[in-house]
Amino acid sequence: MFLIDLDKIESGDIILKRSSDRESLLIRQRSNSEYSHAILYVGVSSCIESDGLGVQSQNLQRVLIENIDDVAVLRVKDISIKNKIPGVTVFARQKIGMEYSTEEAKIARLENDISAKEPNRQFCTRFIAQAYSHVGIQLVKNPDYCSPQEILESTQLIRVNDILRKADANEIQFAMDKNNILEKQKDIHNFILENAREISKEDIQTFEQLSKFLVENPQFDDSISQIVINSGYLEMWKKEVSNNPWHYDCEKFFVHYKNPIQRNEVGHFFATTESETRKRFKQTLDTLEFAYLVRPLKYFRIQIDLYMKLIELSETRESVGLQVLKNKV
Repeated sequence: MFLIDLDKIESGDIILKRSSDRESLLIRQRSNSEYSHAILYVGVSSCIESDGLGVQSQNLQRVLIENIDDVAVLRVKDISIKNKIPGVTVFARQKIGMEYSTEEAKIARLENDISAKEPNRQFCTRFIAQAYSHVGIQLVKNPDYCSPQEILESTQLIRVNDILRKADANEIQFAMDKNNILEKQKDIHNFILENAREISKEDIQTFEQLSKFLVENPQFDDSISQIVINSGYLEMWKKEVSNNPWHYDCEKFFVHYKNPIQRNEVGHFFATTESETRKRFKQTLDTLEFAYLVRPLKYFRIQIDLYMKLIELSETRESVGLQVLKNKV
């Protein structure tokens, strides 16, 4: 089994993959493609994909590759337009929660000249092609309907070589463990959006759409806010701190990571990536604070408090990582 090397992949890279299961084979046959699925890497070990559960984030360290030729990683060829990549990742994050359309995916290779029949739905290649089209980078002829093969053959992209490394036993166990924060996060996102659709009777597919709906319909503030509270979304960080207390305390860090190589790797990760994580959190916080100025709703207030806490925790992880690298307890 293999993993994508985090030291070699860059934000905005597109991961095309296939597996040996029947579903992957059927998708490849139907779309006449070498690969069956597409994933967008958005940095700091995080990727976003549109699969049967909808658009969701994933830890790239949990994406196992069966065979060395089962994946292709593609990168924008023209370095002069790489400054547009942050816009690609922002678009991708805004689509988290949007439902998957099996019917749209089925006709992706057949529809070349029309707009999406279900514009408020996604499938893997539409999601990525639209994210790039949003910033003016046209990967394929029609971003609304495209196949993995069209992305693979895009003249805008080049293939990244030697991108995989062998996964060890601990990494395979970690990747296959379904009892993790991200899986819980997917369930919570789906719970909130499903209940919001039920209450509003609107086709709300993303948190961006939910915020817009509440600004225009503040009478739903209490009921939607209660859904968010009941979902556990506001307290997910407590589970992370409880599961990994050593990420927030230097003494516990040294006790937990007895292997000096692993200790330095984890410390380096926190010391070098948390600033980027906070940048993303602060962008979201700025958006929430602006929305609260426009409409002082409880829905925005409780999320403002959440993101302030997430920024605080990020600062703590970075501090621990820096202390570890300096070998100070």
